Amino acid sequence: MKQRLLPIFALLLSGTACSYYRSAKGSVGAYIDRTRTHKIEETDIFTPHQHSLRPEMSSRRNIEVPLPDGTVLRGFAIIRLEPRANLIYFGGNAEMAQIATTKMMRMSEQYNANVICVDYRGYGASTGTPQVRHLASDALQVFDGTSELRGEMPNIVIGYSLGSIPAAYLAANRPLDGLVLMAPITSFDDGDMYPKKMRRKLKPVYRMPFARFIKVRPGFEIPEQTEPLYQIPQARAPLLLIHGEADDVVPPECGQKLFDLATGQKTLLILRGQGHGDVSILEGLGAVVMKEFLENLELRT
Repeated sequence: MKQRLLPIFALLLSGTACSYYRSAKGSVGAYIDRTRTHKIEETDIFTPHQHSLRPEMSSRRNIEVPLPDGTVLRGFAIIRLEPRANLIYFGGNAEMAQIATTKMMRMSEQYNANVICVDYRGYGASTGTPQVRHLASDALQVFDGTSELRGEMPNIVIGYSLGSIPAAYLAANRPLDGLVLMAPITSFDDGDMYPKKMRRKLKPVYRMPFARFIKVRPGFEIPEQTEPLYQIPQARAPLLLIHGEADDVVPPECGQKLFDLATGQKTLLILRGQGHGDVSILEGLGAVVMKEFLENLELRT
C-alpha cells in the first residue's frame, strides 16, 4: 500500500512546490530559481593533457601556429606526394594530435589527402589555457597560418564533437570546398543539447528526480553567435553531417537541427545504434558516404 502511495505523494508534492514557486517572491523565489538552473563550467568541457611532439618523419611535418596573444598552437601535417585535397581536422574534447597520429595517417592514406591536425590551447604541445571563447578565432588562425602549406588544392574541414565549433565557424568565415561535422554540438545555450545521462549526475542528490525540469546553462563567456547553431546558416560549403542515433553525449537531435539550418548542398547520415564515440569516416557506412562526398566535390572542382 505504501509503495502505491509514494508516486501519488511525489506528484502532489511537486504540484505544491510549483504553486509555491509561482507565488514566491524575493529571496525565497530567487533560491528556488537557482535550484532550477545548473551551470556547466569549462572544466566540465575540456580535459586537456600535455604531450610533446613526436619527431618528424618524411611524410609528417610538425607545425606551429603563433597567435597574436603569444600563444602557440602546435600539431602536424601529413603530406602526400600527389594529394587530391587538404583535410583540416578539429578533434573532440579528449583528442590530442599526437595520440591521434595513427588515425590521421589512416585518413590521409584512405582519402589520398594531406591532413592538418593542430591541438587546441593547453592540449598536446600547444601553450595556453583551453577556453570556449578561443575556439572559433583560433580556427581562423590555423587556417590562415597554413595557407602556404595547403597550396591550391580543395580544402575540406572536419569537426568532431567539440571540434564542430571551430569547423562550422571556419566554414562561415572562409571559402571552403567541403565541411564534415561528426556528432556536432549546437550551442551551450541550447537546452536540447544536454542529454538525460548528464542530468542524472546533477548534485545535490535531491535534485536528480527533478532533472528534466532543470535548465542547464553555461557559466562561462561565449563570444556572441560563434557556435554552430548560428554559423551553419552562413556556411556555403557542401555539408556532410554524421551523427549516431544512440549518442548519449550530444543527442542526434542536435545534428538534425544543424542540418535543417544548413542552406547549401547537404547530406545527413544517422548511424543506427551508434553512440558518440562510434561515429567514424574511416570504416563502415560513414566511410562509404565520406568517399562519395569527396568524389562529388571533385566533380564540382
